Amino acid sequence: MSLRFRLNLLITLSFVIMLIAGTALIIQNARSSVAEETQSTAQLTLRLLQVAFNNIPPGIDPLQQILIHLAQFEKTRHLHIDFESPTGGLDVGLPQAQLHHESGAPDWFVRMVEPPPLQLERTVLRTGGDVTRIIITADPADEIREAWRTARTLLGLLLILCLLSNGMVYVFLGRALKPIDGILRAIESVERGNFHARLPDTGLPELDVIARKFNLMAGALERSREQNRLLTQKSLAIQEQERRYLAQELHDELGQSISAIKALAVSILQAGGEPRRANDSARTITEVSQRIYDTVRGLMSRLRPVILDELGLLPALQNLVDEWNEHHGDAFCRLEAPAELPPLKEEVKINLYRIVQEALTNVAKHARAGEVAVTLNPGTAQDHGMLELQIKDNGIGMTGTAAGGLGLRGMRERAEALGGTFELVSASAGGVCVRVKIPIAGGTA
Repeated sequence: MSLRFRLNLLITLSFVIMLIAGTALIIQNARSSVAEETQSTAQLTLRLLQVAFNNIPPGIDPLQQILIHLAQFEKTRHLHIDFESPTGGLDVGLPQAQLHHESGAPDWFVRMVEPPPLQLERTVLRTGGDVTRIIITADPADEIREAWRTARTLLGLLLILCLLSNGMVYVFLGRALKPIDGILRAIESVERGNFHARLPDTGLPELDVIARKFNLMAGALERSREQNRLLTQKSLAIQEQERRYLAQELHDELGQSISAIKALAVSILQAGGEPRRANDSARTITEVSQRIYDTVRGLMSRLRPVILDELGLLPALQNLVDEWNEHHGDAFCRLEAPAELPPLKEEVKINLYRIVQEALTNVAKHARAGEVAVTLNPGTAQDHGMLELQIKDNGIGMTGTAAGGLGLRGMRERAEALGGTFELVSASAGGVCVRVKIPIAGGTA
């Protein structure tokens, strides 16, 4: 059921209720008007008869005199006057028409507005001592006819007003809600991956707010997709560069070393019984084997730090800091951490290690810092249950190019993948602070 249909249904029901209430009010007023009019006419006629009776000259038959005065009621529409003789017979009736002639109104209207039967009586003493009763019966037919004409007009106007109002509301709602179709089409377009879709202004403040928010969302999605595309390209480039490096190391170090060992082995076989030549070849094989071992160990450490699996996160970080200090004599890095950390999952350990590794690489490339501090805290009073990692330097601060680099985005993604937060602060006086918070509960083994 569409919004437009529901709104129109609600408004139509409101108009129907208004129509019913208006009809009830009109019928109530018509009922009161008919009852008051018939009763008033009957009371007035009775008073006129009383006045006529009081003014009858002596010696004149009261009934004849009253008939003269009542001649004006011959064509009355609201009353029927009967004169009943002492024997119970009807002497005369005014008007001559039958009582309760048709009102012309529908039966349901007549039943709803017709008042209770009303009769008024007056006794007249005629000449000769006869007694005649005057019976005045109210006839509401003509009043009902007039009330029906008025009510029919009012009900017709009310019905026309409701229909016109409902039609205008239907048209207005159709035009007002028409932009919603465009919003739905734009949402479906974004769902299909078309982030270029934008919504124009609709002229309605509420829908314009939705349009602006949608355009901001679509723009953010478009930028995010472009960033992901660039990140994917950079990631693939780095991956190919790493493979190229590994292939070159294997070719240069392992290939040459294995070839040397093979040549030395052949030399030993050709030396025959010369011990000195065999010993020199054996020493060379040992040196080449050691170089192969160091190369393989370096490649393994580059792929994944073995010390992290053997000794844990803190020794691995300390080893990383020590190696960084060995290769960067112009700066010093220190590690500040508790003696023991809560047990963490392997994915938490390797991601924290890679974040520190990437941060130190960025410091070496961009910061020109003299001091670096790597701090690891298993929670503070404000962040209970959070493991906080902080890498802070006193270098030149962050530049625009470095701020949008792949390394920082990789660190952010690692932190968010663990359910944590990533914060980068570059002070105006120089220096950069990388702060990562990871929930311990989510990362415990």
